[in-house]
Amino acid sequence: MDYGLVSVIMPCYNAAAYIGETIESVLAQTYTNWELLIVDDCSTDDSLAVIARYDDPRIRVLKNEKNSGAAVTRNVAIEAASGRFMAFLDSDDLWHPEKLSEQLAFMAEKDCALSFTHYAVINGEGEQITVFSPKKDTYSYNDILKHCYIGCSTAIYDVEKVGKVDMPTDAIKREDAACWLRILKTGVDAHCLHENLMTYRVHTDSVSSNKVRMIKYQWHLYRRVEKLSLVRSGYCMMHWAIKGFLKYR
Repeated sequence: MDYGLVSVIMPCYNAAAYIGETIESVLAQTYTNWELLIVDDCSTDDSLAVIARYDDPRIRVLKNEKNSGAAVTRNVAIEAASGRFMAFLDSDDLWHPEKLSEQLAFMAEKDCALSFTHYAVINGEGEQITVFSPKKDTYSYNDILKHCYIGCSTAIYDVEKVGKVDMPTDAIKREDAACWLRILKTGVDAHCLHENLMTYRVHTDSVSSNKVRMIKYQWHLYRRVEKLSLVRSGYCMMHWAIKGFLKYR
């Protein structure tokens, strides 16, 4: 079934080592009504040369004039997108071939505005570390405040239901969580499809691998972006820390 055009939002910065495999995971989708918007954030490696190998009219390449970071780069793609659905895929992650077809069918069945899936975690060498499997069926604004269960490269939202929602640029390194919170503030819930349909690649120098920086960014999200009180921020921070520790256990 054709559910409508899916705009795949992919930021790229020095991703030559992995982006080819990532693009191929989009090309392998059993659901074929998609456009892939790749925005290069002034890469200094061979990323653009790798992208140029893929001659498919559904792939559109945009370029930032200056290095602007992931939030701005994703927003450039969102603004240029034409799809009913916004799907997100980082340039080193991988989708399973049935990812779009199964998730869109799930969204139609649940009549939901925002959905996400389980995902596997691999290291830079492609070795699986674990699988992240959220337990609940639906997650509210308050749930995601306490812990962001939504893997960015698993998320899809329906533009017809919530409009085009961009990523807040003031949510330093937490722009994806801030985007989901912005959607959930409208009163909808995020629905979890309990299938592993994405592979997330974690690097030793990634944001998620640096716990001290993550604490700083999360606190900024609570206080400066969501403007929570000091007490509520501390309450959410405690839950976030505990759930983060238990995330893959």
